Amino acid sequence: MQERIDPIAYSPERLLRDIEAASYSILAPFDRERTQTALEVFDEEFRCCVVQLKATDKPGSGVYYRFFYNGPKDLTRVALDHGLIAGDGPNLRLQNEVLERFPGATRAGLDFDSSFGLAKVWTFTGGPTPVGQLQGLQCLPASLRAHTEFFAEHGLRHVFFFASDYQGSTMNVYFGWEDDCRNPEWIARMVQATGGAAPSPDLTRSILQSQAMSGGVGLTFSWERPELLRWCLYSLEVPEGVELPERLQVFQQAPSLNVQPQFNVAWSFGGQRTYVKLEKSYSRDATYFLTQQMGGDLRRRGLQNA
Repeated sequence: MQERIDPIAYSPERLLRDIEAASYSILAPFDRERTQTALEVFDEEFRCCVVQLKATDKPGSGVYYRFFYNGPKDLTRVALDHGLIAGDGPNLRLQNEVLERFPGATRAGLDFDSSFGLAKVWTFTGGPTPVGQLQGLQCLPASLRAHTEFFAEHGLRHVFFFASDYQGSTMNVYFGWEDDCRNPEWIARMVQATGGAAPSPDLTRSILQSQAMSGGVGLTFSWERPELLRWCLYSLEVPEGVELPERLQVFQQAPSLNVQPQFNVAWSFGGQRTYVKLEKSYSRDATYFLTQQMGGDLRRRGLQNA
């Protein structure tokens, strides 16, 4: 695979304007000073890495901008030194524990909110990591440890990513979506077990038909609460025709330096109301990075008869 090169070169001034334009287009909050500071602190990464924009269909929520990363720089340390995050809790220590415990684990990028600032720090486990190996991580919430049987019951076997969420004071763990779980019955069981509203047959069909080989299930836990807060189904590089809420239809038109932007969709379930996320690549070749550098498989394997 040959990496696609954007016809327009990245510039922080352009990205600042484009984040502002995307925010205004969906009536999202925007803090120019915080956004500009983030772009300045991580200028090297935004220039050299794949950059994405993201939004949800929740009214009033921000536009997110992020970069993918798999290099040696301690991005969390940089963020601390520049006052973008603070504290010394388990959420802060989680990344270093993952890096120390799992051979091949790498830093995977940062996620910023257009009004809040640095929202998430991502960590890649290095590949499919059996869920049983997580027990050695001291920083995990007790609520996650308490869901060991839940993971087994629902076929959640291998972890690929963690995220420390500074905006929500929570953490995320991302499992691969196993082939034997990709069916309407599994989705219905998960929704029922987590107190969510049952998705319509059309939505279930759309989720299943949009999947690539590398599908994912993300779960959110808190150090302060015992329950699973919410969970998401991720579809990477979605084909055209996936139905989106009106706010995300507008966000689809957000600026991008890519000739052919990559779109990813995630559907969030749980006790809170169901919502949808849309990611749009902004600069550099997301497909090339995810397949050639991270080992993902984005070939279509959507279930046509779902």
